[in-house]
Amino acid sequence: MHDTLAMTRLILVEDDAGLRDQLKWALREHFEVLEADSPAAAKALAAEGGASIVCLDLGLEGHAERGLEAIDAILSADRAAKVIVITDPSDGASAREAVRRGAFDFLAKPLDVGKLEASLERAIRLRSLENESDESPSWTPVAADRPMLGESEPMKALFATLHRLAQTDVNVLITGESGTGKELCARAIHEGGQRARHPFVPIHCGAIPETLLESELFGYVQGAFSGAEEDKPGLIETAHRGTLFFDEIGDMPPALQVKLLRFLQDKRLQRIGESKSRVLDVRIIAATNRPILTGSDGALRSDLYYRLSEFEVRVPALRERGRDVLILAESILEKNRARFGRPRLRLSSRAEKALLAHGWPGNVRELENRLNRASIVAEGNVIEDADLELDGSGDATQSYREARRQFEKNLLLTALRRANGNVSLAARTVGVTRPTFYDMMRKTGIWVRTEAKVNGDEGKE
Repeated sequence: MHDTLAMTRLILVEDDAGLRDQLKWALREHFEVLEADSPAAAKALAAEGGASIVCLDLGLEGHAERGLEAIDAILSADRAAKVIVITDPSDGASAREAVRRGAFDFLAKPLDVGKLEASLERAIRLRSLENESDESPSWTPVAADRPMLGESEPMKALFATLHRLAQTDVNVLITGESGTGKELCARAIHEGGQRARHPFVPIHCGAIPETLLESELFGYVQGAFSGAEEDKPGLIETAHRGTLFFDEIGDMPPALQVKLLRFLQDKRLQRIGESKSRVLDVRIIAATNRPILTGSDGALRSDLYYRLSEFEVRVPALRERGRDVLILAESILEKNRARFGRPRLRLSSRAEKALLAHGWPGNVRELENRLNRASIVAEGNVIEDADLELDGSGDATQSYREARRQFEKNLLLTALRRANGNVSLAARTVGVTRPTFYDMMRKTGIWVRTEAKVNGDEGKE
C-alpha cells in the first residue's frame, strides 16, 4: 500500500476477538485501527469523526441482518463513510443489499488481505477526493484539444468534479442521455491528469461484433484460432499506463463482463491462447446513456457495476443548462463560418428564443445537427427560427414519435417501480408478455437494477 496512506484511521467492526486481532496485525503498518464489536460501538466511533474508512464483517453475531444494521448505524453518523464489507461467498443477496444501503465495496471470505488493502486504498483516495474544497473555479476541462463549454451551475459543478477526478486514478462511471458529451468528459479526465502522455483508448461496445469483441479487447497469440497468423495485442493492452474508455458498457456480452471483472480485480490480462499473464496499469472509465439495471434481469453484472462505479458522474441534459445552449450554438457557428464559407453567419433574436425554448431530446448532438443544416439553408447571413425546423411541419413526425416513446417509457418505468424491478410482474401489470416487455425496454432505453430503485432519470437513483 502506498506510503501516503500510512496511519489512516480505520474502524474495524468484528465481533470475533481473534479475527479482529488478526486483521489489526495485518493492517497495523498503514492504519490506526479502532475496534468495534457491535453496530452501536461502530456508530459511536464513526460519530467521533476522523475515521470514515470502515472494515465490517457482515455476519455479526452470525446474522447478516446485524451487519446491515451496522452499515445503517455508521452511515447515520457519517454519510461520507466508506464501508467495506466482508461476506460469506454464498450470501450474494446480503452483499448486494449491503451495497444498496451504502457500502463502498464487498469482499468474499476467505479474506485476501492484498485485495482488502487494494479496496481500502481506493476508498481512501475517493474519500480524499470528496473532501477537496480548494478547486480553482476558473478551470475548464479540455478534451481532444478543445475546451468543454458551459457557464450554467450544473456544468460548473460537473467541471469541478472532472477536475478532482483527473487528479485520481479511481474507476469512473459516466451516465447521461445520448448526445450530452460523455466521451468528452472521459477525455477531459484523462487529459487533465498524469496519464495524459499515454494513450486514451475508446471502445464502443455496441459497435464491435460480439464474435470479435473478445479478441479485440484481450488480443491473441499466433495460432490461438484459425486466422491468428501473428501475435496481436488487444485494446486493453494498448491502453497500458493510459485510460481505457468503455462506451455503452451494458452492451458488452455477459461472458466478457466476467473476464473484464477479473481484470479489474487484479489488473492481469491473458491474450487468447496464452498461458502467461501480463500486469497492466490501466485506468477504467465507462459510460452509459441508459438507466442502469443490473442483476439477473439486467444487462450489467452487479459486481462489475460496483467495480466500475467507484465514482459515478451524471452529465446534465442540455435542457437543464439554461443559456448554455447559446454559448454552444455560437461555438458551432464559429466552425460553420469557416466550414461553409459564410463568415458573417449569425442567429436572429427569434432563432435564439427558439433554441432556448426547445427541449433538446437529442442534446448537444441534436443542436449540432440543427445548426449545421440551418447554416446551409439560411438565406443571407442570418439564421431564422424557421431554418432550425424545431417546431414546424418538418419536425411534426419526429415530435409524435418522441412523444409516443416518452409515454411508453413512463408506462414501463411506473410498472417496474411498482413491481420493485421484477420484470415478469411488471409485464403482467402492463398486460404484455415478458419478451414483449423486454423488447419495449430495449426500444425505450431502460435498464433495471434489480437490487435498487428503478428510475428513468438516466442513471440516477
